[in-house]
Amino acid sequence: MNKGRILVADVNNVPILKFVGDVRVLMGAALDAYFSSLYKKPILDRMIVDLTETQGIDSTALGLLAKMAIQLRNRFNVSPTIISTNSDITRILTSMSFDLICEILEQPLNKDGKFDELCQLDENEDSLKQKVIEAHQTLMTLSDENRIEFQELVSALEAGR
Repeated sequence: MNKGRILVADVNNVPILKFVGDVRVLMGAALDAYFSSLYKKPILDRMIVDLTETQGIDSTALGLLAKMAIQLRNRFNVSPTIISTNSDITRILTSMSFDLICEILEQPLNKDGKFDELCQLDENEDSLKQKVIEAHQTLMTLSDENRIEFQELVSALEAGR
């Protein structure tokens, strides 16, 4: 799989987050920093997450996306739109109950913009472990299936603190 990259753009005041390649837990600090900047906006009417070039995405990255979607709904009453043209990625999203917190579209995004790459940020092991725990706890709130799927992992990580 291709090394993952996270790109961001703002097109007509609409933030666009684009995952390219294989997006993994080590990009969590960069995602968190980006999401924090979104939460500081006075107004946010729309958010797009483009997964059309995503080849793989781990559960921690999914959990961070779910956490962001919940925060945007709570702060701005906005449900992000996720664009996924890869049936495997779409299946993962729906199996994790993302259709409850996001609008999932399977048509490609027709927005052109100048994308900047989020740089991977250094993060200590304890901070990374906490981010993994929180991401999976967020996924667990979406469905009973997710709770069953991730309870053992979360318990093991919490015991190893």
